Amino acid sequence: MKKKFSIVIILIFSIGGAMIYLNLKSLDAIETIEMKYATDEGLIKNYSQTDKPEYLLESTGLYMELLLQRKEKVRFNDQVKVLKKFFIVKVDNELFMKWKTGSDISVNAFIDDIRIIHILRQAADIFDRQEYRILADELTQPIKEYQIINNQIPHYYDWNSKYPAPTMVNSYLHDDYLKILVLDRYPSPTIDGLFFAEEQTIKNNKPISSEEAHMVDQLLIATYCIDKSCENPQFHGWLKKQWDERKLINGRYNKKNGEPTVNYESRAVYALAVLYFNKTQPSIAKEILKRKSSFFSNRTDSKTHFFDYVHGVIVSYEE
Repeated sequence: MKKKFSIVIILIFSIGGAMIYLNLKSLDAIETIEMKYATDEGLIKNYSQTDKPEYLLESTGLYMELLLQRKEKVRFNDQVKVLKKFFIVKVDNELFMKWKTGSDISVNAFIDDIRIIHILRQAADIFDRQEYRILADELTQPIKEYQIINNQIPHYYDWNSKYPAPTMVNSYLHDDYLKILVLDRYPSPTIDGLFFAEEQTIKNNKPISSEEAHMVDQLLIATYCIDKSCENPQFHGWLKKQWDERKLINGRYNKKNGEPTVNYESRAVYALAVLYFNKTQPSIAKEILKRKSSFFSNRTDSKTHFFDYVHGVIVSYEE
């Protein structure tokens, strides 16, 4: 593998020095994933070093997103094979995806499914592999059949018991994903003071809001709500103030007073903050990337969850 990477670097250098940095970043990140997080069978561990690894569909989908972004055709197809072998199950001629590996798993996670469906649809065109589009359509059909209720989307479905979740998770909403489902109208998360409610009940659309704001969830919801009726100017003002005055964004906050409840910072939080500010105040997005560059590096450690690692890598490439 190391020989393969060296050859690519030399070829890039011969084309022009300006190309070296971005391609080195790409290969280093992918090599890091293959060395630290991937198993010999291509599954992605939740942590690089753990005695009890979990292999999540979320991790596979995010890795596929990175591979698609970098036009890694062969590696991407290898991950499609991983999907088929470990996650996709056929029940009564319908295809479902397990949220994690395991013979006893009969539940999906809407966000993981729809992310992969979106990626497969894009890959069909980028790699000229129409079988990806066919697979995406087959995976979409059960969601349309069982997971759209009252124009809302239960966050999971158990195909053995035929039981959908009683709530919709607002951080799972994304314009590109919802376009695939062709809803009559887009769901609208409920504003909760400075922040947003995390869930809505499927039965009557009542908000469910926790006392603590997890910034990964809040930033995902806020980004979805830009230019919609659920947009929250208070959240934007509060978040901007956090950055302007403190030059950091913590992982969690008290919803009542907007004060941090933890000391840690997170790669995923900064990555999602960049995506949010790219759409609302690009100058802050650039400043976050510059001041918090270590959160977007290719390096990882035993405490870094794959979700955090790959978000930092993906966003740094987009910039």
